[in-house]
Amino acid sequence: MEERNKIALLEEELLQLTVKSSLVAPLENLTLLCSIWMRKMYNPDSLRAQLRSIWKTTKKFEILVAGQNLFTISFEDDEDLEQILEGCLWLFLKQLIIFDRLLQLIERNKIRLIHSPFWVKISPCPPECDKKDLMHTVGSTFGGVIRAEIKGEFCRIRVNLDVQKQLRRGIFVSPNSKGKFWLSFKYENLPNFFFCCGRMGHGLRIVQS
Repeated sequence: MEERNKIALLEEELLQLTVKSSLVAPLENLTLLCSIWMRKMYNPDSLRAQLRSIWKTTKKFEILVAGQNLFTISFEDDEDLEQILEGCLWLFLKQLIIFDRLLQLIERNKIRLIHSPFWVKISPCPPECDKKDLMHTVGSTFGGVIRAEIKGEFCRIRVNLDVQKQLRRGIFVSPNSKGKFWLSFKYENLPNFFFCCGRMGHGLRIVQS
């Protein structure tokens, strides 16, 4: 009975296809890759309109769709490109826009835009700690420091965060191996943030500055 119920596949149905990913190419190394860290659908024309309205570049830039939730942004001037990267973070519909420089041909399925720069404010440091050493040490746990600033008792560091991971609330430090202190973190200008799981992009905004 089971043999009768089996469906015979056509010869054409037995074929196994290999799909090659298309290539995304830069324009004279003045190109950014761009993606929105959100799950909902949105109108790409709205994104284009917003970026053209808020970016004050000296020369023109072109935004092209390179895939689902993926764009290339080509600039005529390198200073304009650097200005946009320096101004990060940028938001669209209260969601994070992630950028990366496109320097060479890359297969679309190998593109992973998951890091974005954030300023992290560190609570008052123990007097035993040298602030510069402390910022370097804390920054190394984020993969390195892009920039660091000291303002009175407070320090802040600019680091690249993996937006897939939970936001850390702080870290323990041990000055000269004598006891330990808890340093809390505050992330500046967070986009939509879900307090319960500590991840970005879930729809509940927690303001920290």
